Parts: sequence; structure tokens; C-alpha cells
Amino acid sequence: MELMGSEGELSSGYKLVPWSCWDQWKFVKESIFSSSPDVVGTALQKISAWRSRGCLPVPIDVTAAFIEIQQKDPFFRRDPMNSTLESDEMLSMLYSMTIIRLVNCFVAHKKTKYSISELADAAGIPRVLVDIRHESSHRDLPSLRLVRFASLKALDWLKLNYWEPQKDAIPDVRKEIRSRLLEMTYLLKTKNSHKSSSNMKHRRLMSTTVLRVGNKLSSQITAKLQSSKNGSSPSSLV
Repeated sequence: MELMGSEGELSSGYKLVPWSCWDQWKFVKESIFSSSPDVVGTALQKISAWRSRGCLPVPIDVTAAFIEIQQKDPFFRRDPMNSTLESDEMLSMLYSMTIIRLVNCFVAHKKTKYSISELADAAGIPRVLVDIRHESSHRDLPSLRLVRFASLKALDWLKLNYWEPQKDAIPDVRKEIRSRLLEMTYLLKTKNSHKSSSNMKHRRLMSTTVLRVGNKLSSQITAKLQSSKNGSSPSSLV
């Protein structure tokens, strides 16, 4: 079950996802925030494959976008001696576009009487992201220094509001199976107990009936014998 993102929603309430099992999702979750560039690169490759399948939840896509931009930013790179991959203006634009997408995804698409800033506050989105969205959309691009700081804020928010809650919402399959087996065992025991109790009641009823018939028959035989001794005419046993 996905917590966020509306892509691929089914009528049953379930949502299509591009990963085949939750272990894949957990691997990406643990790898994407790793301090190892190689591990992060592996997670980004996996997310890229997910993108090609469609139905990628926006929080995952935006998380990957921020990290991909940081990898192009000499401020975050571990090899600052290399030539700059993108100009400052280009980096600022990339950060701003990703921030716009993040805010729009969670608040701007909702048609309500409340402003975007009010909706963002309600969702807990940092105000700096909302301000950058406004500035980038209607005025000049913010400074690279500001959007770098904002990207860190955005990743922290995504961790807290998507990655961790989604991890906690993943069902424990083994626990679920054990619970269902215990439930089935209880129902079988209850059914057998009721059946055994019913059989016991039936046997008791049959025993009581047989005893009554035996007593009646015994009384009739005794009465006949007594009548024979007294010289009376024989009578029927039944």
C-alpha cells in the first residue's frame, strides 16, 4: 500500500508500484541515503528502472531528483578538483524545478479555499520550500546557496513524511501468516469442540431413551409374570 502519490491507483484502493517486492523498496530506502557514492549510485539505477515501468510514486522520484542534482553540484561532490558539471544558474534552476514539483505534488493541486502556504503549513512542508516555489514561479531564480540549503530541508521532510511512514506501513507477511494460522486453528478447535459436545448430548439422549424403554419393558414383563402366577389371562407385552 502506497502512502503518497496518485499514479496507478486501482478502483479497489490498491496502487500499482514498479517494484516486485517490498525487499526491493527497502533496499532502495536504505541505499539512497547512504554515505557511499557507489551504494547511492546503485539505488539511483534501481529508481531509474522503476521510472521506465511507470507508476513511480512522486516522493521517490523527487528524492532521486534531489540526490542526482547534488551529485552534479561541486558543493556536495567528494571530488571538487573535477570540472563543474553544471553552471551555477543551471544548478539553481534544477533545484528550483524539483522544489516546485515537490510543493505542487502535495499542496498546489488541491482545490480549496486555503492558500498554498496554509496548506503547506498543514502538511508540515518547510516554509523555505514554499517561498522558493513562489520566487521561482513568479520572480527570479533564488540563489544557489539558498536552494542548496533547501534541498537538504526537502530530503529531511521526505524522509520523515514518506520513507519512514511507508517503511512502518509495510505488512509483516510472516506475522500475518502466523496470525491467520492461529485463527484457523482456533476455529477448527471450536468446531470440533461443538461437534464433540453435540455428539455427547446425542449419546446421553439415546442412553436415556434406551433406559426408559428398558424400564417400561421390564415392568411389563414383571406384570405378565405376576399375572401368570395369579392365574390371570396373558396380556401383550407392548
